[in-house]
Amino acid sequence: MPVELHERLSEFSYGYGVTREVERRLRQQGLRATPFLPSLLHEASLGFDVAFDRPGTPLLLQFKLGQAMRRFVPGPRPTLGQPFWRYHIDTAEPDGQFELLLKAEQDGADVFYLAPKFHDWEIYLDAFENRRVVRSSLIVSPGEIRRALDAHSVPDGAHKIVYDARSAYLCSEPLELASIRPSDLAGKLRAHVESRETPIGEVLEGVFAGFENRSAIRPPRASEDRDDPDRVAMRFHPIRGVSPSCAASVWSVFSAPAAAGRKRLRSR
Repeated sequence: MPVELHERLSEFSYGYGVTREVERRLRQQGLRATPFLPSLLHEASLGFDVAFDRPGTPLLLQFKLGQAMRRFVPGPRPTLGQPFWRYHIDTAEPDGQFELLLKAEQDGADVFYLAPKFHDWEIYLDAFENRRVVRSSLIVSPGEIRRALDAHSVPDGAHKIVYDARSAYLCSEPLELASIRPSDLAGKLRAHVESRETPIGEVLEGVFAGFENRSAIRPPRASEDRDDPDRVAMRFHPIRGVSPSCAASVWSVFSAPAAAGRKRLRSR
């Protein structure tokens, strides 16, 4: 039987450990990170003072606690060592978590799923005390999941990310995923910030506005009613799996030197 990570680990504790280490890694790269609550992204009536007049990037980290596995059921299986883990994503759910994160990535944010490569409290404590929580995590972008699906003509639906200490696959049909080495994460963000000329305030406004049009990245469905009033009413309700808790962490990331000017980011 699979081991439910929620029974062995606290999502809040894992998310806090990741957040603390990511902030430290960014500081080492000369970057400053300002966190804000994910719930603010869904409130069209609220403005929030997180925009800055210098180039930067929004950073969204989505934490996933899935299951520790002992064996595969019969069928196609990737080559994985022991132990290995999995978590579930639904790429077809309208207004769902994956759609939200993929749209934010396409609109200019840096977005990553993070999942632990361990499944009990003692290992987490050791990783936390020795600042190895991020190093002991799988990091995959929603865009990489989309590329794997499209490259192999796999339809949207309920899928699993299955991974061991070295490799990751998108299943049911095993499709290898390119994960990001934890040691490369902060450097990747620094390179993105340094190559960007657009002020982070404008990027955040674009990401925020894009949440109103998530259907733009949806494959057409014959039965879909785009004028469904229930969908319009749900547009800015909290998305499952993205809450003000440590289920997700949202940051503004920019170069650290000098004080940044602030401006009001207006909802559209």
